[in-house]
Amino acid sequence: MIKIGVLGGGPIAAVFAERLGELDGVRLGAIGPAAGEDVTALADRYGVPVAADAHALAADATLDAVYVVSVSSQHAEHAVALLSAGKHVLVEKPMACTAAQVAAMTAAARAHDRLLMELYPAPFEPNIAALREAVPRLDRVRRAVLVKDQYSSAFDAYRAGQNPPAFDPTFGGGSILDLGFYPVSLAVHLFGAPQSVTATGRLLDNGADSQGLIVLGYPDLEVDCLHSKVSSSGIDSQVAGEQSALLLDDISTPSRVHLLERGPSRRLEPVADLSRARTGSHLVYGIDAFVDLVREGARDSAIHPLADVVTAHQVLDEARRQVGVRFPADD
Repeated sequence: MIKIGVLGGGPIAAVFAERLGELDGVRLGAIGPAAGEDVTALADRYGVPVAADAHALAADATLDAVYVVSVSSQHAEHAVALLSAGKHVLVEKPMACTAAQVAAMTAAARAHDRLLMELYPAPFEPNIAALREAVPRLDRVRRAVLVKDQYSSAFDAYRAGQNPPAFDPTFGGGSILDLGFYPVSLAVHLFGAPQSVTATGRLLDNGADSQGLIVLGYPDLEVDCLHSKVSSSGIDSQVAGEQSALLLDDISTPSRVHLLERGPSRRLEPVADLSRARTGSHLVYGIDAFVDLVREGARDSAIHPLADVVTAHQVLDEARRQVGVRFPADD
């Protein structure tokens, strides 16, 4: 029986706990607060003890692994402590605030022979798999436009004079790391490390970014990564070749993937619906993958390897540098 603890509360922790209860051979072992939040109700709901903090989870010899769902600025500290205590660790996306932190976490995982994985479910999603498998069907890929814009309710609080973590650079807040993460990570997943990064964005008065564009350059291919926490466009994303293209409705939780080809009219026309059925929360796909890897004794994911995580964070670091967003972890 694999026992997994949770560090942090909130809706995502609840989804994780619920999913563990649906899987054979694994169960929730304990829940601890990441920053003093009350996790008693969540622990009571699933009948598990409350751990005092990350150190208590690390010291719990009954736990095989821990899911870290603290704020981004705490991920590296918490993960390294847990890995050093011999726990396998699943970390809520983004893995950390900087590529240097990800490298330190990766080094700790290797030093202690533990599994470290970022809970970025998209690579394990059935429709991202459909997209990935269909890209070779295109003629030469020239351009991709990957969009993640989602109006944040925290922006209302910011405009009311508050400083919510979602828009506070102290906690790794802002659009680049939160939403820019998705198109950048998908681009790395599909095309590998880019040769160039060019970024623009809008800064708020507190130094956080609210929206922007990150352009990734590859040989004969440009990937435009659009992100925003202050708008919701509903624009489809696409991977386009010279005579064909793939469209998907959402790059993190896609439900539709269509193949288009240029017809007699010279216009792109739908020729195949590649969409696959999906069920439940998108987090389930990443959770299941992590549990399977623990069972197998793996130390990395072949589908979402740590090398890709480091590359994506290097891109995000460079985008922040160009836009002028600084985190305490940069110092």
